[in-house]
Amino acid sequence: MDAHGETVFFPDEDTINNSNINSLKNFIGLRTIEELYAFSDNHIEQFYDNVVKHMGIWFSKPYTTIRDKSGGKEFSKWFINGEINITFNCVERYRKSNHAAIKCAYEDGTLETMSYGQLDNLTGKLAGALSGLGIEKGDRVGIYMPMIPEAIVSLYAIMRIGAIAVPMFSGYGKDAVETRVKDGGIRYIFTVESYRRKGKDIPMAENIEGIQGTDLIILNQGSSKGMDFKKLLEKGDYKHSISTGSEDGAIMLYTSGTTGKPKGTIHVHGGTFVNIVKEVKYYLDFKEEDTIFWISDLGWMMGPWEIIGANALGGTLFMYPGAVDYPHKEKVWDLVDNYGITILGISPTFARTMKFNEVKRPFKNLKAFGSTGEPWDTDSWEYVFRQWGRGKVPICNISGGTDILGCFLASTPVTPLKPKCLYKGLGMGITVFDSSGREVYDEIGYLVSKEHLPSMTRGVWNNEERYISSYWSQFPGCWSQGDWAMQTRDGYFFLYGRTDDIIKTSGKRIGPGEIEDAADKVEGVVESAAIGVPHKKKGEAIIIFYKGTDDQQIRDMIRKAVEKSQGKSFSPEKIFRVEELPKTRNGKIMRRILKAAYLGQNPGDITGLEDASILESINKLNVEG
Repeated sequence: MDAHGETVFFPDEDTINNSNINSLKNFIGLRTIEELYAFSDNHIEQFYDNVVKHMGIWFSKPYTTIRDKSGGKEFSKWFINGEINITFNCVERYRKSNHAAIKCAYEDGTLETMSYGQLDNLTGKLAGALSGLGIEKGDRVGIYMPMIPEAIVSLYAIMRIGAIAVPMFSGYGKDAVETRVKDGGIRYIFTVESYRRKGKDIPMAENIEGIQGTDLIILNQGSSKGMDFKKLLEKGDYKHSISTGSEDGAIMLYTSGTTGKPKGTIHVHGGTFVNIVKEVKYYLDFKEEDTIFWISDLGWMMGPWEIIGANALGGTLFMYPGAVDYPHKEKVWDLVDNYGITILGISPTFARTMKFNEVKRPFKNLKAFGSTGEPWDTDSWEYVFRQWGRGKVPICNISGGTDILGCFLASTPVTPLKPKCLYKGLGMGITVFDSSGREVYDEIGYLVSKEHLPSMTRGVWNNEERYISSYWSQFPGCWSQGDWAMQTRDGYFFLYGRTDDIIKTSGKRIGPGEIEDAADKVEGVVESAAIGVPHKKKGEAIIIFYKGTDDQQIRDMIRKAVEKSQGKSFSPEKIFRVEELPKTRNGKIMRRILKAAYLGQNPGDITGLEDASILESINKLNVEG
């Protein structure tokens, strides 16, 4: 276990002194950044009050109380009696600015730039048009679009009038969208006729036609039935952002359920907004002159997170709806170099794939990498750091979830970095428990928050019982969402996957990440996934699936690498080479679905998968192998 690995990055004094975190430390009147982290956990209400003031977040009506726990910790409310609107803080307050709010590059080389003034005008007109349709405060409105400017305009227009935006993954099929429409009571959905990806037209509107009780608002409308986006926009009368309460809903994001239907998590104008902006400002050291590009989708947490964070801070959001490896494998490098991107968000999967493709080209202009999605393997982390960042660009590794629309953990540009590391989040009350609820260090356990945090979901839509059972039942009074982690006494954290992915073999428990880290070091392996399957003697046997060279010698090397790293008791029972691993478009490997497919079981919700067709071939491996 390499949790105490060598520190490979040390921020220089100028970086620390000029950082947003250091500025916050000085604003509060603390002596060191270490004191700031301690203050943020020990005085959490005062911390968030100071964050609001330091960031200049505008409440149209000031809050009178920072937090109210009278309904029970699990149902805490934040910024009581305050009124605040996300769209005002991200868009309307900058309406006189010509600074670029959005840049969007398309696969054909076209670049579209939208200033804050233009974004406010379009958002205001669309908000007026939505009000004209009878959409009111609290109504849910869907967005089923790729990452294009009109998707951002739609997001802000919905929140501008107090309605609740429900972004959905652009790769969903009709059934996945319909499930969310029915659960959320959605009447209107923004979509596009089609868009270009890998040189082909990808239809969208026709995918979701005919969902009962739903009307489509279609950009570039062709043959699909619905309202024309541009005509609707032209008819709209400019509408200012309305006053919304701190606890009023702004965004509903659906998380995939292991079984049953997905959960609708509810995020509000006050606490959610404050926490997102806190994270983008301090964890990425984002400033007005920065341009951020996160390889993500509007339907994943990182979409709204980067959009709201960048625009609230007056910077530039960069979007690219095309494929990251089209028309060539260095497309992302071209985008970063050509469009002045300073912060690039990637997943470990992207890193592993490009490492296998031997892309060694350093990035220009970058001051930081962002990273999320799943645990890193050591080799890929070091490859990004040493090859792409030339040992100078910090990897701001963050981890949280849709459920909190934020990050429990985050390394930053002022954090000395060890391979794969994260660092404790500011004001997140994070620790690690063993199964008895005892706080532990230097051993793997359950990642928990001892606090209710501003951006935590205010429940599960129409299912209060599921909210409690999903997050607050394992350790009463603490939030636990099933992450397997280890912490050190100096504030570092290391992730080892989901607790429901843990393998129990011969009385010993091991996270899949530890096995995969060893397998991924083998030359010829792009990426791997480990699962545990029932075994008469061991309880569970380890099965490894890998993407890469199809060769028995590679399989033998994987076995030896795992045995050398973890011991012979963790030697894999079987090793299979696959064309693809089941994962979401943003690169998260879905091990529970991999396991279910292999065992021929019901995989539960698979709507987030990029390619569900691979599941049948995985099941055949068990039958044949």
